[in-house]
Amino acid sequence: MNLEKLFKNWVNHSKEGSRRSNLDKTDECWKKVLQDIRDWENSEDKELNEYAKYLLYTGKIRRVHLDLEKVDYDNHYVSWTLAEQFEDLYWFNPSNSHTIITAEATKDNPAISVKGFIEAMKKFEDENYELISPAIRKEQEVIFPLQEKSILSIKKVKK
Repeated sequence: MNLEKLFKNWVNHSKEGSRRSNLDKTDECWKKVLQDIRDWENSEDKELNEYAKYLLYTGKIRRVHLDLEKVDYDNHYVSWTLAEQFEDLYWFNPSNSHTIITAEATKDNPAISVKGFIEAMKKFEDENYELISPAIRKEQEVIFPLQEKSILSIKKVKK
């Protein structure tokens, strides 16, 4: 599996349609990536160990939906953000109604960091490597399944 191609397809999805297609296939790809990362964590190769550390994220993450009626806990991998200010999300307008979902990525159920992938590529491949635009970089995207067991809170903001 070409990890760079997978990340590029992921971050550029909105240019190709309103929702990613074939979510089951995408889920399988991310599950495979997580298994690879776990293998790298346990590898005797120090570079692979470090690469794994860049890619894994644990901690609080948030997902913002505009005009969401009901959360669909479909367990599909989706985009979350580490951004503290939603105004950093280029598509976010605070005057619109929105729902903020806060979840916890843990060591047993980690998120995959887009920023970490870029940092790893800069360190190990090309110091000038870039995957995304500055506007998208501010999103601080992580990839994580939308599953009820990981949700800490859901806040609806009506405008």
